[in-house]
Amino acid sequence: MKNHTLVVFSLSLVCGLLLFQAYPVNAVSKTANITVTATLLPTCLARFLVSGSTSFGTLDFGSTVALTQPISVAGQTNSGAITVQCSNGTSFNVLLSSGQSGNTNNRYLSGGPSAQQVSYNLYTNATYSVIWDDVVGVSQVATGQVVTIPVYGLVPAQSTPAVGTYTDTVQVTVSW
Repeated sequence: MKNHTLVVFSLSLVCGLLLFQAYPVNAVSKTANITVTATLLPTCLARFLVSGSTSFGTLDFGSTVALTQPISVAGQTNSGAITVQCSNGTSFNVLLSSGQSGNTNNRYLSGGPSAQQVSYNLYTNATYSVIWDDVVGVSQVATGQVVTIPVYGLVPAQSTPAVGTYTDTVQVTVSW
């Protein structure tokens, strides 16, 4: 009986080992590609917010007693300059409206006791030779960095109106 048990045990052991033996498998595999993309859209951001709305501050000609001499001013960041950040390589254009005058060549501030006017204009350069309008404006190609574009203002010599505060509101349009 011992021999018979040993033979059965040996046979069972051999069969068990044969089951666990590694047999080569002819597996089928296929490869394919997956395309990964990201689309960066051209965009621009106006960079100065006041009370939840975009504002570029005030281009302030200051105070004077007479308009017998021209008064010039250059806008600075948060104070009459336009700060924009656009995607790298994006062409953008900045236009300035005519304000209350309706004509970019003849802008005026109004106010005083009887709605009088003070002539002024806005320019694209420090020599005050190119009026900043609402058609051509200023164009640039962005680098992806913040760009500050100064607005140059000039009140020419003119008759001095009544004492008072004179203002205008000019709309800035950034398009890309």
